[in-house]
Amino acid sequence: MKKLSDLLSSTRLFFALAALLLGAFALGGLFPQGLAPQQYQEMFGRVGASLVSRLGLHDVFSSAWFLALLAAAGINLLACTASRWQLIKTRPGVFLVHLSVLLLFAGGLVRGTFRTGGTLAMQTGETHGGYTLPQGGYVPLPFAVRLKDFKITYWEPEKHLVHALNDEAGVMETVEAEEGKPLAFKTLAQELKVLKFYPNFSIGRSGPVSLDDSRSNPALTLAAGKGKQVRPIYLFARFPDYHGTAGNTGVRLIYELRGGRVKQFESSIDILENGSVVKEASISVNSPLYYKGHRLYQSGFDEGNPRFSSIQVARDPSVPLIYAAFALLMAGLTLAFKKELL
Repeated sequence: MKKLSDLLSSTRLFFALAALLLGAFALGGLFPQGLAPQQYQEMFGRVGASLVSRLGLHDVFSSAWFLALLAAAGINLLACTASRWQLIKTRPGVFLVHLSVLLLFAGGLVRGTFRTGGTLAMQTGETHGGYTLPQGGYVPLPFAVRLKDFKITYWEPEKHLVHALNDEAGVMETVEAEEGKPLAFKTLAQELKVLKFYPNFSIGRSGPVSLDDSRSNPALTLAAGKGKQVRPIYLFARFPDYHGTAGNTGVRLIYELRGGRVKQFESSIDILENGSVVKEASISVNSPLYYKGHRLYQSGFDEGNPRFSSIQVARDPSVPLIYAAFALLMAGLTLAFKKELL
C-alpha cells in the first residue's frame, strides 16, 4: 500500500504525465479538430482518416486516452498535495495553486466528457429543435429556435458593372449601372438605359421575373435605342456570352455583379418552449446568446441565399470550473509572492 502511495505522489510521475499531456496538446494542434469524416479523407486518404479516427486524433481533447491522462495527472497531484499537507497547509498560496490546477484538470475532464456542439442551418421562417454534429448525427435541444430574420450589412453596397468589350481591343470602358438611369458610355454612340435588375432571373408566364432575392442568376435588362427603335438587351452575370451585343458595332456588353464588402451579419431568433416564445434575441459573430447552458452564435451565411443563416450551438458545463481555477490560480500566486510584490 505504501509503494502505491509513494508512486501516486511521485514528482517523477507528475513530470512524466506533464510531458505526455504536452505531447497530447501538440497533437491537438497538429491535427485539425472536429471536422467531418470526408474532410479527413481528403487530407489523409481513407487509411489515414481511419487511423486518425481510431486514435481519436480528430477530437483529441475528448478522446478516452486524453481524459485518462487528465484523470491520472489529477490523482497524482491530489496525492502529492496529501503527502505534503503539513508543509502546504502553512503556505496558503501554494495550496490555492494546487487547488486551481486540480480544478483545471476537473474542468478538462468535464469538458471532454460532456461538451457538445454543432450547427443549426436555417432559413428565414424555419424552426429547429436540435442541431447537427460535425461528424454526423442529431442532438435535440431542450428548446426550439426559430429564425425570424437574417440580414447582412456592408461596408459598401454591391455594384452592378457593365463592361464594353471589343474582341480585338479588349475592355474599352466600364460604367456602373443603376436602375432607371442611362449607361454613360463615352465610347458607344448607341443610347442604353438600365430598365431592371433581376436577382434570380427566370421567365414566367407574363415574362421575365425574379424567383427570389438570391443572387443565383443575376441579370440586367437594358433598353437600346430611341423611340420605335428601342429593343431590350438582357445581360447575365453568370452567362456573359448570352446576348449583350451593342448593335452592329462589334462591341459586346458584359455584366458583372460585384458583391459588397461584408461588415456584419446577424440573425433575429425566437426561443420557444412548448410552442410559446420565451425569449427574443439578435445574435451576431461577437454577440452570442446564452440560454439554459447553451451558447448560440452566428457563424456563417450564403451570399447566394439571403434567407439562409448558419448558427453554431455549443454546450460546455466546464466553463465555471475553468473560470474558478484561473481565479484561484491568480489568488494563490498573489499570496505566494506577496512579499516580493510588496
